Amino acid sequence: MPEVHPWILSSIIILGVLWLLTAVLYIRRRQYLHKPAWLDAALLTWPLCLFDELVVQVWQPLLILYGTTDWVPVLLMALFYRALKPSLVANPSSSRYLLWYPVILCIIIQLPLAFSGIAEKHMLIESTPVGHPLDFWPVYISAMINGFTVLVLGLLMTELVQKYHKHLPNQVAVPSQYRLRWLAGALGATVGLAMIGILLVTAVTFGFLHILAWQTGLDLAIAAVMLTILFLLTIPQRTSPSILDYNRFDAGDASPDAMRHALAKTGRILAILPSSTRNQLTIGDVARQAKVDPTTLALASRLLEQQSFAEFVARADRRHEESGQDATGNV
Repeated sequence: MPEVHPWILSSIIILGVLWLLTAVLYIRRRQYLHKPAWLDAALLTWPLCLFDELVVQVWQPLLILYGTTDWVPVLLMALFYRALKPSLVANPSSSRYLLWYPVILCIIIQLPLAFSGIAEKHMLIESTPVGHPLDFWPVYISAMINGFTVLVLGLLMTELVQKYHKHLPNQVAVPSQYRLRWLAGALGATVGLAMIGILLVTAVTFGFLHILAWQTGLDLAIAAVMLTILFLLTIPQRTSPSILDYNRFDAGDASPDAMRHALAKTGRILAILPSSTRNQLTIGDVARQAKVDPTTLALASRLLEQQSFAEFVARADRRHEESGQDATGNV
């Protein structure tokens, strides 16, 4: 009979209570979130992160199901990515189905461990696998591939947030109103934990480290990080999904004539807009009114005016105020 450890059980209870609190807050906030269906799935899926530990500590009659849910963090990261991207990118790429291939791969790799016999699972639980890679290869391969996939998805999400923040001054008048808070730090922690997990599994596989309950510690740490990201994604935050073509912008792909034309039309639009509305402007709003391409307008501001869209709008606002003061003085 597997030994019950109070610290593991306490950790599971704490995480479970935090999940319930997150669920309550999410239900109250759901109506304010953009496309919450992905977060619905993530909220219902997260408890499976603790399934193996619950089986060992509480539900021992279900021991035959031990080792069937190691792929859950990968699924959660895919769900998080799908929930986050529409709030940062106005026109997501059409290759969205590629995101699910790593999840399918991790499920397939999980099958040898999932379908191993009850005796083998008892042995894995009672004596934590250390060394002997040929004997415990299903455990090591599953942990390694899952960790590597979480790392890649974490890097993709981090890059998504970084690109959004990098180009935010090029698409809104007041960037500080549209910045994502706290999420970048949580994603960085996820990437760091995934890297540590990969190194840990590698060291344990070849017997360099003899750490008892390394699987349990890794499971609990990953569950905590996944819950943190889930909680942060349930907080309504104001964003401006980017309509810029990042590749074109980084390459400076626009003709000088098109950029000058975009600036001229935009200047006329800004001149007639009330000052009270300018702080809420996005490059999409201005581009639609001026009937110009938003990426061309962003490039025109950056390359011809040597400033971001936010600085361009601020300068137009100052000119409008100065002209108003001059008119008042003349009167």
